[in-house]
Amino acid sequence: MFQDFGEAKRFVADNDIKMVDLKYTDLWGRWHHVTVPASQFTPALLQEGVGFDASSVGLKPLTAGDMVVVPDLSTGFVDPFWEASTLSFLCSAKEADTRQDSPRDPRNIARRAEAYLQETGVADESRWGSEFEFYI
Repeated sequence: MFQDFGEAKRFVADNDIKMVDLKYTDLWGRWHHVTVPASQFTPALLQEGVGFDASSVGLKPLTAGDMVVVPDLSTGFVDPFWEASTLSFLCSAKEADTRQDSPRDPRNIARRAEAYLQETGVADESRWGSEFEFYI
């Protein structure tokens, strides 16, 4: 949806966005999120991310669970299910100290899988989607 931070910030101001929701998934595909007030949506947030305990969602061991989620501006959308006007982003999980992509982050796994398909000549692109299923 957005090409750069300035474009996203203008959207926040022009549309009276109150909250920014940062969504990420665990290894099993369950959604988690961190929500911050729109006033905290800054260039620093895009660079540094927002900390979370990755051990609670299976991305890291309990002894070293600190990670950050960094929003992908191109995935921004207004979330219709919040009472307050909320701009949501899909995020990548990164190491808290180095900001390198987490090898266990599902978005990073999908990127690596697509790169492998391209390198091996199996496909030049791949399409990934969630599987909507439930158990009774």
